[in-house]
Amino acid sequence: MKNPVLDAAELVLEVSDNASGADNQQERPSVAAIPPAVGYYLAGFAHGEGSFMIACRRRADYVRGWKISAAFNVSQTDPEPLMVFRATFGCGSLRRGGNHGWYFEVNSLGDIRSVVVPFFERFPLMGAKARDFEAFRAAVQILGRSPLREDDYIEVLRLREGMNNGGKRRHTMEGILRDYTPNSPNGTGEMR
Repeated sequence: MKNPVLDAAELVLEVSDNASGADNQQERPSVAAIPPAVGYYLAGFAHGEGSFMIACRRRADYVRGWKISAAFNVSQTDPEPLMVFRATFGCGSLRRGGNHGWYFEVNSLGDIRSVVVPFFERFPLMGAKARDFEAFRAAVQILGRSPLREDDYIEVLRLREGMNNGGKRRHTMEGILRDYTPNSPNGTGEMR
């Protein structure tokens, strides 16, 4: 008996083979063109194995001393479902992780804004994962502003605090704000 999800996934993989290595975003498969069977399968998979994250890393070359970025990832011991994510999204990377696991991850803010967010708007999540996505989507929208202002910086950190049930974080909001420089050298409050 044929499996409609696998058949649709093969279709996406065939369509995506030409675009997956392309740097031209126009060649990327459209979120609107994703077959529903594939979209709902991937959304369900992400519900169980995916994470929406706002990462904070110390960076001496940044005005505030911290780089704040968004990321989406899915982990699994079997790389095949992650290959379907890569082919369907037409962006991101697949890498080997610890404990014999694999990770599909999207770290580019442009790809997150143009692919990841629209994907989960079309194929919505439920419960706590849906709330994490809503906070992530709001943070991504703020991070897309240029320049990022002081109140934007603080709002992204506030949104991060409510994600992933408060999860384990290497750097707390309090610690980041303790190191935070409230006024940039040019006096505009703009951030890098």
